[in-house]
Amino acid sequence: MSQTFPSFPYHADAKKAFEENSEESCACCNKKRGYIYNGPIFGVFDEEPFICPWCIKDGSACEKLGVELVTDISSGDDSKVLLSREFSKCTPGFISWQESMWWAHCGEPAVYHGMGGKNEIETIGGEDGLAYFRGLVGGLGEEAEEKQDEFLSYCGEYFDRTAYIFKCRKCGSCGGNIDFS
Repeated sequence: MSQTFPSFPYHADAKKAFEENSEESCACCNKKRGYIYNGPIFGVFDEEPFICPWCIKDGSACEKLGVELVTDISSGDDSKVLLSREFSKCTPGFISWQESMWWAHCGEPAVYHGMGGKNEIETIGGEDGLAYFRGLVGGLGEEAEEKQDEFLSYCGEYFDRTAYIFKCRKCGSCGGNIDFS
């Protein structure tokens, strides 16, 4: 019997946070469901626990195992960020090269869309998203817009730098951060 993979409102492509066709049993429900979380897990344990997406979705993994999947959050607009149970206990994190930082906007965590570069940023956030990431690149010393675009064109999963792209659930603003391997 096959279960429908759960959806995660703060993670646009959550399947990427899980290993498919796994034979491991979930440490929370003790079931073999074919998917095991491969993102960051924070807590005290002898061996990193195997966790299925259904136990993350209902929050039982974090509550029963005493772990967290997301620990750092950064506000893109300086608003106070309110963390719902749905986010803090029921959202898979994402793997980053340095320490992962979840971007927030309008007082709540934004939706994570993945790693990418100029094309992905433009697809997800349009010109406003590009302007945001150009600003980050400008802070790294690239002043001219064409140089910023060139920098962003060489960002992504298969490069030595990437943009972690988020989109606000309330206003649609695109933001995030840039990371280097």
